[in-house]
Amino acid sequence: MRAAFRHAALPAGFAALLLLAGCGGSDTPAPTFKAPTYDYLTKLRLNVGQVQIVDQIPPPGPSDLSAQSPVQPVDAMRIMAQQRLVAAGNSGTAVFTIDQAAITGQPGGTLNGTLAAHLDIIGPSGGHNGYAEAHVLRQFVPGTNTDNDGLKTELYNLTNQMMSDMNVELEYQLRRTLGDWLLDASGAPIGATVEQQNLAPPGSGSGPSAAPAATAPALMPSSSSVGAPVQLAPTSTLPTPATPVAPMPTQATPDLNAAGPTQLAPPPQLAPQPAPQNTPPAAATVPGTSPPPGFLRLPNGYLAPSGGTP
Repeated sequence: MRAAFRHAALPAGFAALLLLAGCGGSDTPAPTFKAPTYDYLTKLRLNVGQVQIVDQIPPPGPSDLSAQSPVQPVDAMRIMAQQRLVAAGNSGTAVFTIDQAAITGQPGGTLNGTLAAHLDIIGPSGGHNGYAEAHVLRQFVPGTNTDNDGLKTELYNLTNQMMSDMNVELEYQLRRTLGDWLLDASGAPIGATVEQQNLAPPGSGSGPSAAPAATAPALMPSSSSVGAPVQLAPTSTLPTPATPVAPMPTQATPDLNAAGPTQLAPPPQLAPQPAPQNTPPAAATVPGTSPPPGFLRLPNGYLAPSGGTP
């Protein structure tokens, strides 16, 4: 009986342990929602004496769920402006105005987020000197963008995504439209394009900082030449030839317009040449040997020069 009771009580105790283990496993920690921070990013240093943040968002509508977000979009926008916009000048005011910061719910659980802001540069006398604006739109669709982790988590994630886009968009618009009002860490304007360069003393003629030399005539020596100066002959004194050159004689050409025909000399008459006589064919010669001895016969009718023999 004791053995049977012992075996019967064991399953009951084991079931109690399983029940306690199941209760302990269901206690999951609640999610934590931290406010965004932008201290690690580059400061946008404006050439103004102060920065003001103004909230001008319209009243929430019936479908506006921004108030249920652990970090409301309007608060995130204010944190971004406080941590990124810095007054680095002596006068003037930069007014950062929050125009829209809302998340509205749609049928089926879809969430639409909208952020909008603009920045005005106001001079010391109250004049408007610059303007920039930024807009961001985001949408969350349940089951497609992220897992469904509850409405608060979805609102928080959508707010962080919108603020990541707004942070980039605001800096881009400021650099694009208000670049002349941005300063670097040393206080110099970022948009300045003039570079400083030291000039070398006159006459050095070399070095990376030497000024370009003016264009000089080809005959003048350069100021950077090394050695003794070059002596140039005066341009007015030029060497002349020792003896004058006689002009070439020219032949007179007949004047075709003169009176009377022009008599031209007849061409020389050539003496008729007698026809060649038949001569015996020359003996064939073997290459490399002299021709056989013989007599040279003159053609008939040939007259030897005076004083000679035919």
